[in-house]
Amino acid sequence: MRLAIQDGPPCMRWSAGFFSYFVEIVLTIWQLGICCIYLIFCAENIKQVCDYYGYEQSLRMHMCFQLLPQVLLNLIKTLKLLTPLSTISNLLTILAFILVFFYLIEDDLVVDNDKLVIKEFLGIPIFIGITLFALEAVGVVLALEYNMEHPKHFVGLFGLFNIGMVIIIVAYALVGIFGFLKYGSTVKASLTLNLPQDQKKAQVTKVVFALAIFLSFPLQNFVAYNLIWRKIRKRLHDAKKMIVDYILRIALVVLPWALGMAMPFLGPFIALFGAFCLSLLAIIFPGLMSFCHWYPNLYGPCYYRLLRDLFVVIVGVVMLAAGCYTSILEIIES
Repeated sequence: MRLAIQDGPPCMRWSAGFFSYFVEIVLTIWQLGICCIYLIFCAENIKQVCDYYGYEQSLRMHMCFQLLPQVLLNLIKTLKLLTPLSTISNLLTILAFILVFFYLIEDDLVVDNDKLVIKEFLGIPIFIGITLFALEAVGVVLALEYNMEHPKHFVGLFGLFNIGMVIIIVAYALVGIFGFLKYGSTVKASLTLNLPQDQKKAQVTKVVFALAIFLSFPLQNFVAYNLIWRKIRKRLHDAKKMIVDYILRIALVVLPWALGMAMPFLGPFIALFGAFCLSLLAIIFPGLMSFCHWYPNLYGPCYYRLLRDLFVVIVGVVMLAAGCYTSILEIIES
């Protein structure tokens, strides 16, 4: 972002430093927001199972039970050591995905016209925010590429990134479409919360999904830690580095946990963080960088690149404003 702004119009070059820091701030907020949502997701699913067996505790109490284990996991220092956790998490996700899909297709699906009609237009910005949340890997993708032995294998037409994204998009589409056809307007913030509470298979699904997300937490948290640690470690003496390192790791678990404790609302939070952070990171910032990159004489015939970039930025700003507004209204109502 810094280099792109410096190559852009002269009137914008003064802001190169500001935008470079702003990108890192938004990326950090985004990763901590994901961690907050993960904690709420795990707590809600485990709570449903525990409630059925008579162990009734508040959602916040279930979040308290997660704090110490997550702090211990977050003390793992290298991305390589987090890889086994991520692999186990992926395997558990596939298992839970199969179990969820069993419930979605066990009965005859009825496609009535009522499910194909938009109920209210205020739901569209929330949908956009949740859809943008599906691109949550933006920070982890950068960290993974940076730490790969052969980063070129990550990009390209048949690179790891494209293969991974195709799998994710297909999974989201299948679960989203069949989930809505199954549950309609009664679908909850997480599809697992719609599964029967009294069936063993559904209980296993919820626990497995919660465990998969629980094990993914350190990987998401690693990105925020890496961004902040790179900024502060140069200013520390060697004697203080270890102490500050551990304090930072613990703080980056406690912070999203405290936010989740204050407002444990899964659906609105997903939409809010998706609308705010991903509108900036995935739409507005890339459009702005592209606009500056082609300046001043490389916009192509009829300035099509300029018009494209302006269109992308405007769409991003509209998504940002509408998504945040409706999500905040939902949080206030909750």
